[in-house]
Amino acid sequence: MYAAFHTVGLPGRTLTDVVGAVKRAGYAGIELNAETLPWADAHITPDTSPQERTNVLKAIRSADLKVAAVGAHIPMLHPDAQRRRAAIDFVKGCSQLAVEMDTRYIHILSGPLAASTSEEVAWRWFAEAVAEVVEHALSLEVDVGIEAIAGHLFHSADDYAQLAADLPGVPFKVNFDPSQIAVQGANPLEIVNRFGDRIAHVHMKDGAGHFPDFSFPPLGRGGIDFDALVAGLRGIGYGGALSVEYEAQVYGFQLSEQQILDESRAFLARFDV
Repeated sequence: MYAAFHTVGLPGRTLTDVVGAVKRAGYAGIELNAETLPWADAHITPDTSPQERTNVLKAIRSADLKVAAVGAHIPMLHPDAQRRRAAIDFVKGCSQLAVEMDTRYIHILSGPLAASTSEEVAWRWFAEAVAEVVEHALSLEVDVGIEAIAGHLFHSADDYAQLAADLPGVPFKVNFDPSQIAVQGANPLEIVNRFGDRIAHVHMKDGAGHFPDFSFPPLGRGGIDFDALVAGLRGIGYGGALSVEYEAQVYGFQLSEQQILDESRAFLARFDV
């Protein structure tokens, strides 16, 4: 396993600046944020200009960082069919972006269920979207992982099992974020034990409380047993990134950018990563 940093943790900096900061802090990899959030703009998207992509890739290669993933999160369950199609096209564009950024992995989410949409219909929309984007990504030799998110349609270990049953032969991966599982009152190790062969990427993010009254504090300040979690990942032979996804600033934690980088890196070092 190796230490990586998700660029969403430093939303106020340009991507080339983040690359340098991540390298200096001692990480071996970087995860590129293509998601637009209420508190953070995307660092790179399918609309990023060719020149900017070239500059970013040059900086990453100069820093000798491995690109662990492109975070291609966009809600995929909008009631409007055109908006759902646009989301699928965005994810496909992120697959091409991944190739250009020297990685072969992206991850997605379902998004929340709209009040006007039944769970049955939304599940069908999402399953169809997953099948389509995975087929497209495989043509580029890119894997697609799905992240279970608290409060979204797709949110639990059982959802991975159900989707696998609904889509036999569609080799989607698991983008494992233990914090999203923990704040729902479940044990994150359940994902490792049930779907270890599908885990392609791991977010290192702590969780506290119970959805909807929850937070994602800095690593080590929540309730997740990371010793057991990392041991479980080693036990299944996982050798990919442990990628710090820092969002604690949204929940009132005030750390400087350098503290975020350094304290998170020190936390990973506890596990010889």
